[in-house]
Amino acid sequence: MNGTEEIGCCGAYCGTCREYLKTCKGCKPGYLDGSRDQSRAKCRMKKCCLTRGHITCGDCGEYESCETIQSFLSHPGYKYGKYRQALEFIRAHGHAAFLNAAKHWTNAYGRYPEQDP
Repeated sequence: MNGTEEIGCCGAYCGTCREYLKTCKGCKPGYLDGSRDQSRAKCRMKKCCLTRGHITCGDCGEYESCETIQSFLSHPGYKYGKYRQALEFIRAHGHAAFLNAAKHWTNAYGRYPEQDP
């Protein structure tokens, strides 16, 4: 998947997490290769995203009208705004550009490069 397994369905970047693949299995590892049972996943976003074959919820044609992701992104708090920003960046510029920006982050979200219009 070219590093995209480190992008959460919600837009979080798991690649900077110290617990990723230790105590936190993330959204995708195991589900992508079938070693984890997707029907047992508790996260509705993850189930929907992976079942539809998307990398993130932002890849879905129903993103803007999806009650599940929009409800999640509407939670109060800074991180939810950053997850929305990540998904919007991915929608506009693609996964490779997101991963390029994220390689400099120290958190699940960070700054984006200035993009030409």
